[in-house]
Amino acid sequence: MNYDKLIDQLTIQQLAHALYLKGEKEGYDKVTDKTKWRELVIAENLGHTVHKKISAGSGSLEEGSDSYDSTRGKYGEYKSKAIIDIEVRNLLRQERNVKTGKRFAPLTVSGLYNGAYTSGAIDKYTKIDHYFGVFYKELCLLIIKVNTGYVIETLRNGLLKMTERGSTNCNTVKVNLGDTHLYDVVFKDEEWWNENK
Repeated sequence: MNYDKLIDQLTIQQLAHALYLKGEKEGYDKVTDKTKWRELVIAENLGHTVHKKISAGSGSLEEGSDSYDSTRGKYGEYKSKAIIDIEVRNLLRQERNVKTGKRFAPLTVSGLYNGAYTSGAIDKYTKIDHYFGVFYKELCLLIIKVNTGYVIETLRNGLLKMTERGSTNCNTVKVNLGDTHLYDVVFKDEEWWNENK
């Protein structure tokens, strides 16, 4: 779809307002809050249903998740990374040196788990799937399903480090896309990848 004409006609505020109203029309409060709208994009690409609320309440079945996959009967947690121009070369593993054939380092995708500051909270994440999306200019280019065992191990190690520092936030899971044994690719915008090889 060619968006040039539409972009020229609307201001950023009008586009953001339209996004807000679209989310509201579909039953999502404040779809522009944080990255809720990205959850809708990831879910659409995966065939999942996003929870209507921004945060699934403590003690609910949905706790620690953003969506539900009715095909698999599992909840899912979504994380997303917005990359900038210079990171495209890492995502694509473009050639860095023509003579040696050396390529740029693989992109690392991080997911911040705000609620993972107790062992009990981390245990909730053992029962759900974990999806990390990569966005460029707000287009979803790639979604990976990260191995749950890896997520839990990383969060538990992060909790130990937080405890040592006396901190209770910023428990992060990082996935280097070169470590393909840690994830499965579940969505790829093939058209974009083919145009940008």
